[in-house]
Amino acid sequence: MRNIAMVLGSDIYRAAIAGAREGYNRSTDDFSVYSRKIRASYDKCLTAVEDGRVKKGILENTCGDWRGAYLPLSIALVHSHKAGKQCEPHARVYLTNDPSTVFDIPMDYWNRFLAEDDGEWMKGFTQ
Repeated sequence: MRNIAMVLGSDIYRAAIAGAREGYNRSTDDFSVYSRKIRASYDKCLTAVEDGRVKKGILENTCGDWRGAYLPLSIALVHSHKAGKQCEPHARVYLTNDPSTVFDIPMDYWNRFLAEDDGEWMKGFTQ
């Protein structure tokens, strides 16, 4: 299984909310935490872009909003405990450019993210 996918910010947010509703360990009922962390990841990605034309294109394509941006999301592990008890497997993920931002999402979200991202963007990094 690939351990990283480029995922639309709004989909990351929805997955985090779904994990919170399931009561997974690495989640919070304060959903604003997710939007702040995803926004910070988006801002960090923008800061890394040095070419002004490229940055302008990203801002235009995303309307300056993290919800419309594809961001790198990584899986740390497949976890199967909730509050110390066995439960359905779920994905423990983190924002790739901020490994301290860890949350649990339903496994079907992670599988969908991998299916929707063909990994084409990775070719330049893995050759």
